Amino acid sequence: MRSRRRPPRSAGSVGCRHLDQDHLDYAIGAAVLHPQKLVPEGNDMITTLSRIYTDTMGPWAEYLFLFGAIAMLYSTLVGSTGSVPRLWTNTLGLLGAIDWNNVRTRMRTIRILTVCLPFVWAAFYLYVQSPVLMVQVGGIGGGVFLLAVVIAVWRLRATGVEKRFRANPWLTVALVVSSAAIAFLGVYGVLDTLGISIAGS
Repeated sequence: MRSRRRPPRSAGSVGCRHLDQDHLDYAIGAAVLHPQKLVPEGNDMITTLSRIYTDTMGPWAEYLFLFGAIAMLYSTLVGSTGSVPRLWTNTLGLLGAIDWNNVRTRMRTIRILTVCLPFVWAAFYLYVQSPVLMVQVGGIGGGVFLLAVVIAVWRLRATGVEKRFRANPWLTVALVVSSAAIAFLGVYGVLDTLGISIAGS
């Protein structure tokens, strides 16, 4: 009798959001935009952000910025369209909504989500019409995701790692330190997105 395999616990490697780079971008943007009382909001967000470059490098930098923005958004769309349907298919398999061991069912679900999700994202944008709000929602989701990663790693360590690795004190210390750092970044990211200062200022 063939054993029934469960879908993998992780749908892929954990994506790092490069928080240090994000904070550097925020600092540069604040240094240029804040003195001019410019706030990226609504559908003018891209135009406002382009002032970071045009005010320091000249009007020609707007075309360079727009080219980079289009390239970044296109690569994000391609990457998300290829990965998110697989993540959701894996989640549906874990929840028992689809038969993960049936390759035909799995591939059909991936194809359906690959076609439908971009339209769902576009409809959501047309309804909200606030790129800043959507970025904030993504920031909160990213912070919560980091916390979930920490919990999942510790559960995987307890259930899926050989005892000889769990007994190594240096690996345990490294895991504790990295887990604390990730948890801190996750909480900090959520609070920062909500405009809550850890220092209370």
